[in-house]
Amino acid sequence: MRIEIVTIGNEVLSGRTFDTNFVYLARALEEASVVVAWHSTVGDHAETIGDALKLALSRADAVIMTGGLGPTPDDLTRKAVATALSRPLQLDEGTLQHIRDRGKKSARRLPASVETMALVPRGSELWQNPVGAAPGILIDYRKKPVILLPGPPPELEALAKEYLVPWLRERAGTAVETFTLRTFGMFESQIHERLGTLADHWPGASLAYLPSWFGVDLRVTVTGNNAALVHESAERAYDELAKKVGAVVYALGTTSMEEVVGDALVERRWKIAAAESCTGGLVSKRLTDVPGSSRYLDRAFVTYSNEAKEQLLGVSAADLAAHGAVSEQVATQMAQGARKQAKVDVGVGITGIAGPDGGSEAKPVGTVFIAVSSPVGEAVRHHRFMGSRTIVRERAAQTALDMLRRHLAGLPVDPAWE
Repeated sequence: MRIEIVTIGNEVLSGRTFDTNFVYLARALEEASVVVAWHSTVGDHAETIGDALKLALSRADAVIMTGGLGPTPDDLTRKAVATALSRPLQLDEGTLQHIRDRGKKSARRLPASVETMALVPRGSELWQNPVGAAPGILIDYRKKPVILLPGPPPELEALAKEYLVPWLRERAGTAVETFTLRTFGMFESQIHERLGTLADHWPGASLAYLPSWFGVDLRVTVTGNNAALVHESAERAYDELAKKVGAVVYALGTTSMEEVVGDALVERRWKIAAAESCTGGLVSKRLTDVPGSSRYLDRAFVTYSNEAKEQLLGVSAADLAAHGAVSEQVATQMAQGARKQAKVDVGVGITGIAGPDGGSEAKPVGTVFIAVSSPVGEAVRHHRFMGSRTIVRERAAQTALDMLRRHLAGLPVDPAWE
């Protein structure tokens, strides 16, 4: 079954609101062996919504539309769908009662306009909303299901879990297996060059390269009518990919670099302290994004000025004068100082020029030094990151975490194929 998801809303189309509903649905449907083949976004205009629905029905086996089911004047989905499918709106008494009951429970006087959410296209099957008022609406149009879901993410997710995913899973007729290998340290072009046409030999499989400043995710999706053959192809793809690029793989699925580093620290029963300059606490922030990070993160130092580096970390004033704050010597002393001051096992130091100003011919914008100090040794590396200030900082933080990961695992701190 090939699905088209149509997102409705001016706020999404303008870019002011990120379409988290599509992300959630695409992942949920993939796990239910349903292929999302198209995704489109339209504004809050009845004619445009109707056109999008007709186009989706012309090419997809089923259509899911999200948004525009509320009670305000710009909520036009019901009306647009009713017109496009020649299914006049009619009042559903059960939904109306559900809306009134919710109003009583919340001790609020609801405006009369909310009752418009009980108007549904004729012949619809309704899925009662467990966390909101507007129901999910299922319309069988010429043996193609059209499913309307409300836009608020908690409502959409609740309806998807309780009704949509089980309903589609029963009717999918296609087996789907997916996995993601997360890599860091090699560019997309380098990975593609190494893999060549490898993916062409995996029956029913597709390989997607998903680059970001966090690395390159390799996403494999295998589809077919025979579940056993799909599984066999997925296993072959995983084994061959791991053999080719395993040296730069840091995680599977959605596991983040900071989670991998945290697990490695817990395994060794070590604690860490970070000393950051150009990243301004970004590495520490990411480490503390992980629940339970108090088990291994002791403290962090954001030492932006030379005086702070001297006073809080014991960086040599002579080295600062001779080599500058952005140097191998200072990064090393920052890592050592963080470890010493916190009395922990691991210290990491980061100093650099994030830009857009402050660079020189010898040390251009994007120059960053990263150092690690622990009982197993010390390492420092010089990097040159390209891009905006935000990208330089994000890439520096990810590189520092990967350097920590490699250091803790006993791997060379520079990514390499072998």
